[in-house]
Amino acid sequence: MNKILLSFAVLVVIAVSGTGASRSSQETPDCGRAVDGVQMCLTASGSNLHVTFSNVGNRDVTLNLGIMLANGRVQLPTKIAMKFTDAQGQTRIFKFVTPAFVAGRVDDWVLPLRAGSTYSLKLALDQFWCQETKEFSIPLLSGSNHLTAQFEGTGAQAVNLDMPGIKLMNFWLGKVESNTLTLRNN
Repeated sequence: MNKILLSFAVLVVIAVSGTGASRSSQETPDCGRAVDGVQMCLTASGSNLHVTFSNVGNRDVTLNLGIMLANGRVQLPTKIAMKFTDAQGQTRIFKFVTPAFVAGRVDDWVLPLRAGSTYSLKLALDQFWCQETKEFSIPLLSGSNHLTAQFEGTGAQAVNLDMPGIKLMNFWLGKVESNTLTLRNN
């Protein structure tokens, strides 16, 4: 009888703790607003920027962050852009720098992000450029400058002959923005 009660108690504990696994959305308040379970956060550390993707939803997602070259040895987050407002109030969009010419293989940068998981990238201001103004780095002017990271999810775009199934993957399709980071320059 004691074994039956003990087994029942163990099953109750497992069932109760299992319900916590289907948690509700756990957004981080200092980050941007979550869109369909995906949330972005932008922070700075010294001269580096950190963009963090969080899956705050209840289902796994797959992101296409950009492109990979040389069989994954070079990873370029071309789907990340920065909305930059300088200290004079001028706003423009800076995109991640991509090579003008690629002589080899190009693959999609596929990032599976399980529910409750995060992924961070370390980036720098000189890795972005503005096509409109021909600026090849984000210029911090004297005063308060503001940055907001942007990401737009797409499906597979670099479908190679040896990987045709990648176009069938269930990529997250949406637009999400991070929090706005203020960078002061004296």
